[in-house]
Amino acid sequence: MTDDDDIIKQTTKLLVVGNTLQRKFSYCSREVKMELFRSPCYSIYCHSLWSRFKVATLNRLKVCHNDILKRLLGLLRWYSSSLAFARNGVNNLDVLHRLCVFSLSSRVVLSAKSIITSVRQSSAYVCGPIQQRWLDLLFVQNVG
Repeated sequence: MTDDDDIIKQTTKLLVVGNTLQRKFSYCSREVKMELFRSPCYSIYCHSLWSRFKVATLNRLKVCHNDILKRLLGLLRWYSSSLAFARNGVNNLDVLHRLCVFSLSSRVVLSAKSIITSVRQSSAYVCGPIQQRWLDLLFVQNVG
């Protein structure tokens, strides 16, 4: 299975969850909706390990994530996603991804387990695509 396949599965899962939330909880308070949104929409399986994928595939997942929040809140499709996330105190997919990557990479670095230490010291880890992706996500360079 490729990362693209996993991202497509996660997008499908989010669509189902989003439709269910919108259908069953449309009359709840904003606070309840935000808690409901955080539970399934913050849990994206293994996304801290994604390293090889098409940008378009990941963008579809982001659009799905954004649309779920806007639909749950009854906002128009063209309403700013960034504003919706900021005003409601929830993280967008990019922030969630960075938090998960930081959490996993910190655990790998701090682990004293022999198997994790062996992996961490291997060239496959140090020079591999996952490590490079983590560095790209965690250390965004300001250009210009």
